[in-house]
Amino acid sequence: MPDEPDPPRKFYGFKPTTFEVANPGTVPSPTASNSVPDPGIVRVDNQRIDVRELNRLAATGLPLPHTLPVPIQENYVHTILRENLAVANAAGLNDVQIDPHHRTPRQRRVRLFWIAIIAVDTPLGAYAWWASHPMSQTSAIPFTLAIASIGYITGRIIWHTFFLNTD
Repeated sequence: MPDEPDPPRKFYGFKPTTFEVANPGTVPSPTASNSVPDPGIVRVDNQRIDVRELNRLAATGLPLPHTLPVPIQENYVHTILRENLAVANAAGLNDVQIDPHHRTPRQRRVRLFWIAIIAVDTPLGAYAWWASHPMSQTSAIPFTLAIASIGYITGRIIWHTFFLNTD
C-alpha cells in the first residue's frame, strides 16, 4: 500500500498590530484649535494639608507627602457618567427598597439548625428516655445508641451550620 502524500505546507504569520474598531465614534483630533492639551498631574503647593488626609495616609504605612493630592480634573468621561446616572435615576433604577422579609444566608442556616435539632433530637431523646425507664425492660444498648446518635447528629449539624460555611 503506498504512503499517503504529505499535507501541503502551512505558513504562519503574526497577528495584525492594530485593534479592530467595533464602535467608531467621533474622536477629537489632538490638533484641533478648541482643545486644550491635558496638563497632567499638577502639584498644588499653596494649600494646607488636611488632618483627615494625614490619618488616611498614616493607615497605609506610606511616607507622608508635603502637599495635598491634586483634585481630578473634569473630562468627558465624567460628563458621560453624569448623563448615565441621570437616565438611571429617571428610569427609577436606583430606587432600591429593602425587602422586610429578607433573611441572610446565616439567618437561614441558623433557622434550619434549630429545626433540625428539634426534629432529630426530640424523638431520639424521647426514645432514650423510654429505653432508660425501668419498666421498659430493654437492655442498655438502645439507650446508648440513642444518646450516641444525638451526640453525633447534633455535632454534625453544628459543624455544618457554624464552621463549614458554604455560602
